[in-house]
Amino acid sequence: MESEQEIINFIQSGQLRVGPVLFDAVQQPASRVENQPSLIVNGNWGESQLLFAVEVKRYGSDKSVMQAANNAQYYAECLNMSPLVVVPWLSEDQLLSLEKRRISGVDLCGNGVLVAPGLSVFRSGSRNKFPASRPLKRVYDGTSALVARVFLLKPEYKSVSEIREEVLARGGNITLSTVSKVLKQLDEDVIVSKSKDGIKLLQADKLLDRLRTNYQAPKITDVIRCKIDAAGDVSKLVTKAAKQANSKLVLSGTSSVDYYATMGREPLDTYFCTIIPLKQLEGLGAKIDTASRFPNVEFQVTTEEYVYFDARKDKSGLLIASPIQTYLELATSDKRGQEIAQQVEKDLLTDLPTVQRSRPA
Repeated sequence: MESEQEIINFIQSGQLRVGPVLFDAVQQPASRVENQPSLIVNGNWGESQLLFAVEVKRYGSDKSVMQAANNAQYYAECLNMSPLVVVPWLSEDQLLSLEKRRISGVDLCGNGVLVAPGLSVFRSGSRNKFPASRPLKRVYDGTSALVARVFLLKPEYKSVSEIREEVLARGGNITLSTVSKVLKQLDEDVIVSKSKDGIKLLQADKLLDRLRTNYQAPKITDVIRCKIDAAGDVSKLVTKAAKQANSKLVLSGTSSVDYYATMGREPLDTYFCTIIPLKQLEGLGAKIDTASRFPNVEFQVTTEEYVYFDARKDKSGLLIASPIQTYLELATSDKRGQEIAQQVEKDLLTDLPTVQRSRPA
């Protein structure tokens, strides 16, 4: 659908329906003036009928659907009808949100929620036949997600450039144009708001949920597990060896969990790195057994920037994963990990910015 008028034409042709309800157009206002919806339709099922004040939008973002719902509700109250939103495609979350507000919504793919006197219908699961009508930018995973992540660390900014500076300060690398594109989508998803006073996080829980559902584990190009015997703290030695190898290094989120929550785990520390520093470890006097049945260190080689983003130093100087990275790894792991992720999530949403804990001895 290229325009709202095309959607209106589709409704007027008698093709719009959801479940047992078929919609017949009653009239389209000659012009959009005060108190006039996009269209007035009859909802017909069996021998029953109900008038709806319809607000049509060709773009199905959360912001667009919310604006349409507000308009439909206003027109319906003025005309003593029931409000109805029509867009090319509605997600299940959008349908649930409309249902909560007791506003009906129908798309052109067979999904819909109808809440009105004598009428209760909920249909979802039909695929989006109009992908161009919805945002498809990947703003919640990969490098683009760094923009979203900084709002969970600092919820308000004065400008786009300040957001980029925050990303850079926490170890990310992103262009100003990418930040602007991501912000546009976050605004459409009603996760942040942009005004003359600045840019502010609106829904931290929704943002964290989007990050979780879109999270993809980093691409690993090499893995080595080994038993490292050394005098003193092995993590300090690994940190020193990585520095000598000019390698990025950070403890994985799963292995960093002790800093943010209570979780029993096997005595194996997993490190993300860009170079495995085995030679440097040997040069520092460590004994390394790559065939051990009881490894205590695992190196995973990756160049994915987000695993190193917002890394924190513990008291020994070891870089540990960001609480957000820790949460995402746990939340997308097994059942036990998902349970522990709830502890980390609670801290992330309750205390912005997150206060780092001290690792237990």
